[in-house]
Amino acid sequence: MLPIRTAAFVALLFATASNVPADERLSAEARALQSGGYAYGASALLPGETSPLKMDCSNTVRYLVQRTRGILLPRTASEQYTYARRYGQIKRAVGLFGGTRPSSWWAKRLKAGDLLFWEHTYKPTRQPPVTHVMVYLGRDENGIPLMLGAQNSRGVGIYQLQPQAVYGGHGGFLGLLRKKGKLVAYGRLP
Repeated sequence: MLPIRTAAFVALLFATASNVPADERLSAEARALQSGGYAYGASALLPGETSPLKMDCSNTVRYLVQRTRGILLPRTASEQYTYARRYGQIKRAVGLFGGTRPSSWWAKRLKAGDLLFWEHTYKPTRQPPVTHVMVYLGRDENGIPLMLGAQNSRGVGIYQLQPQAVYGGHGGFLGLLRKKGKLVAYGRLP
């Protein structure tokens, strides 16, 4: 379990102030999580929690949404997708022939706080086959779209959103018919 660093703690105090605009709280909380240096799958006792959380993609998103929106999401990426479909909005974003839509399509639609969903980043054992989730943070001062979440190889952090990048995958026979992990939808919570 990793302790919260001083800078992260100050950012968390700022993020929870009720007079701070929602986008600023989201950004401050995201920076605090990134500064914690949490490895993917590591256990961490975060502010406001009574027991450690496993810092995978869905728990990272779950924690961020609860801290900034007061919404307690279900545990897995697939369940979070179903929750957003039931109580908010889901926009499937699969383009022609099943490919992911280009960055320009996403730029016109996404708002800070939207959940981003990937399918088939590993072999799913549930339906829908959503296997990865992150939170869209908006654009930085250079116009680069950013998201927060946890990635297997890099841990909890803020990453550039690259909609057409392949994230993991599974299956195939001799390298044929392999399912590629791809961004397929975004969800907007109520």
